[in-house]
Amino acid sequence: MALKRILEEVRRLPAVDREKLIRELERLKARDEAREDFEKAAGSWGDFDAEAFVDEIYAR
Repeated sequence: MALKRILEEVRRLPAVDREKLIRELERLKARDEAREDFEKAAGSWGDFDAEAFVDEIYAR
């Protein structure tokens, strides 16, 4: 129901505003995908051994 109302409101927008909305949504999607890719590349904290890291730092 809410989605239907949103779509109706979007259809009422002037073409210029619809294009702005589309560009903004695409920008947000690209940002979210980039963040997700970064997090995948960085790994998770679950595989981080804090004790070994501290030991390595103090061993230097």
